[in-house]
Amino acid sequence: MSRTVDWSKLCPDLLRSIFESLTSLDFHRAKTVCSNWYTVSRTSPLYPWRIVLQGQNSLLYDPIQDKVYHKNLLGINLSKVHCLASYSNWLLLVDPCLHFHLLNVFTRETINLPSLDSSLRDTRYKFTRNDLFECFLELYGTKFLVTWDDFRFSKTAVLWINERNGDFVVSWAIKQFYILSFKKIANSGDERWSITCTQCEDMAYKDNKLYVYTYDHYINVLDFSGDCPKETLEGNHYLNHPFPFVDTIYKMRIAITKSGEVLIVLSLKELNRKFCVCKLNLEVGEWERVESLGDEMLIFGHGVTIRGPVKDRGIKCGSICFLDDDHLSDNYLGPRRETSCGVFDLATSTITWHTRLDDPSSKIYWFVPGQT
Repeated sequence: MSRTVDWSKLCPDLLRSIFESLTSLDFHRAKTVCSNWYTVSRTSPLYPWRIVLQGQNSLLYDPIQDKVYHKNLLGINLSKVHCLASYSNWLLLVDPCLHFHLLNVFTRETINLPSLDSSLRDTRYKFTRNDLFECFLELYGTKFLVTWDDFRFSKTAVLWINERNGDFVVSWAIKQFYILSFKKIANSGDERWSITCTQCEDMAYKDNKLYVYTYDHYINVLDFSGDCPKETLEGNHYLNHPFPFVDTIYKMRIAITKSGEVLIVLSLKELNRKFCVCKLNLEVGEWERVESLGDEMLIFGHGVTIRGPVKDRGIKCGSICFLDDDHLSDNYLGPRRETSCGVFDLATSTITWHTRLDDPSSKIYWFVPGQT
């Protein structure tokens, strides 16, 4: 047997079994060894972690291995930022001055996005600031105040990033009728914010398309393959099929499956069923309830589904991960629940509440390490 072994050419099945035996942190290190290892790692099941932001520190919780990792995120005061979205190991953060940052929670790498008031592509719009760190969006002479508090309760935003080449897309909704977006492409010198006028209650991004759920319950699609996002009508099966909104809905989000189908994910006021998922039946043109997600799962408000673990360890295929404010508690007028996040099993309509890691002053989020 030759003593020279090319470890990059291990059999995919063997390499996959090795990956599954590693701890989560070692897995994320191993997939960066070479392009072949990275390709095989993409076929491994993923599952959500939780991150708790406290000052300049954070707690990373791996729910399947039941491990807590303490991370010191130098240079960012996490108590003074809002997390708007996440993708893989990255968070999209906004600070009180409305400066946007991407943060890798494992490596502490930070990417600062250009200032809004210096790089808007469309000259009909303008951002200005005053000494109170307030910002104004100006449209044809009319100003709209935009403050950090606007992001406290509204997290209508998406993040996508390619960790191999550093390309990324950021979009967020403002004042219900505007979407601001930033697209970074390797070796491209034209990197500016774009603004799109459209209704937006929620959004999701996949494969160069931004799916926008409007306030009149339609789904628009913006094409991000070019320099500027453009609304596309061709191939949008949802234009003539609004979702039938009912009063029993507490919150509503959209998500895109691996195959590109749009799901409507509902948090309900009903006592016996807290969440449900619907998709459009193209043959009859009606929205129908989905009883199974197959081998996929999702995070409420995350925007896309992911491959879920097959084994039931509290998180598995067919699960919906959520935070406390995504869910209308049966005793919502009473004291705060001892746990702040849970996992809903779509097949059994049951909730598993997870260990509490935060305190009332901290901020907690779900994210999916290794997402591609």
